[in-house]
Amino acid sequence: MNELAPLILLVEDEATLRLAAADLLEDLGFRVETAGSAQEATARVDRRGGDYQVVIIDLDLPDRSGAELAKEIRDNRADVPIVIASGYDEASLDHALADDARVGFLGKPYGVKGVMQVLAELGILVDRSLLP
Repeated sequence: MNELAPLILLVEDEATLRLAAADLLEDLGFRVETAGSAQEATARVDRRGGDYQVVIIDLDLPDRSGAELAKEIRDNRADVPIVIASGYDEASLDHALADDARVGFLGKPYGVKGVMQVLAELGILVDRSLLP
């Protein structure tokens, strides 16, 4: 793994989805740390917040909503872009998050194209030479 590759925190409670999404992001050239709950994500952000290029958060987490976690991260680390991943429509996003230019939305299920698009909207470019 390239230690110079951008680091992403992926917050997803469902293990199968977490592994698949982490693999997809690694295939795009990112280093990925994962968290299965808001509590675990908060601990990681407290420890490494500024190191993350972006935090991708599932909207439905078991211990707290992804929207609440995103707002907490925005309050403490306004420099870190956030992507909300959800099977719900983007219109269901909280207005404070929807109006924040540093917050993107990624509809589930997602693939390479969707991830690349939302990251590009946040100014995070993917090295296309890494794509299969």
